[in-house]
Amino acid sequence: MSGTFELLPAVDVAGRRAVQVVDGTDDDPLTVARRWVEQGATWVHLVDLDRAYRRGADLPFLADLVARLEVPVQLSGGLDSPAAVAEALGSGARRINLAATALRDLTWVAELVGEHGDRIAVGVDVAGDRVVARGSGEEIGPLDVVLDDLAEALAGTTPGAFVVADASRDGRLAGADRDLFATAAARLPGPVVASGGVAGLDDLLVLRDAGVSGAVLGAALHSGRFTLPDALEALR
Repeated sequence: MSGTFELLPAVDVAGRRAVQVVDGTDDDPLTVARRWVEQGATWVHLVDLDRAYRRGADLPFLADLVARLEVPVQLSGGLDSPAAVAEALGSGARRINLAATALRDLTWVAELVGEHGDRIAVGVDVAGDRVVARGSGEEIGPLDVVLDDLAEALAGTTPGAFVVADASRDGRLAGADRDLFATAAARLPGPVVASGGVAGLDDLLVLRDAGVSGAVLGAALHSGRFTLPDALEALR
C-alpha cells in the first residue's frame, strides 16, 4: 500500500447483487462500485459472500466486475484453498484477501506471500481475544498466539496487507477498537487495514494515529453516517 491512509469502500455481493446499497439505490454491484469510484475511491473491497458462506462461487461474474472498474480491487471471501486462491489470482484483482481459515496452515500462507508478494492480503478475523472464522464460527486460536505465529511465519516477506476485522463490531457502528488495531499494527510485519466498527470520521483519525494503513468502509457509508468525500477530506 502507499504511504497514505487508504479507504476501501466495500461491495458485498451475493447472487450477483450488492447486499448493501445507499438509500435504496440500484443493487447492481458494478453500479455500486462505480459510485464509490466517482466519489474518489482509489480501491474497492469486493466480497464474494456466496463463496464465504460456502454457497458456491461465481468467479467469471466477479472477474468481469474487476475488469470494468478503473481502480484496483481487493477480492475477499472464502479464499482458503489452493483452488480458490488460484481462481482469485486469475480474476484480475490487484490483491486477494485470504480467509482467516487459511491461518490453519501458516506455511502455505508464507509460501503464497513469498510467491505473490503484495498481491496477497492476510485476513485476521477477531472476536474478543480470539481469532475466528466468521463464516463457520471456527476458532483459529488466541489472538496473541496468532499474531506471534504470523510474525514468525512471515518474517522476511511482506504481504500487501493484513486485513484485521473486528467481527464483534462489524456492521454495528460501535466505533473502532483502537487498542486492537494498534496492537495488530505494532506486531504484524506489514500494513494493517482495519475492518469493523467504524462509525464516524473520528474513528478514521484514531485508526490512522494508531499506525493503521487503511480501513474497509461498509455500514458507515451505507447508512449515511458520512460520505466518502467527507472521509477523504477529513484525512487530508
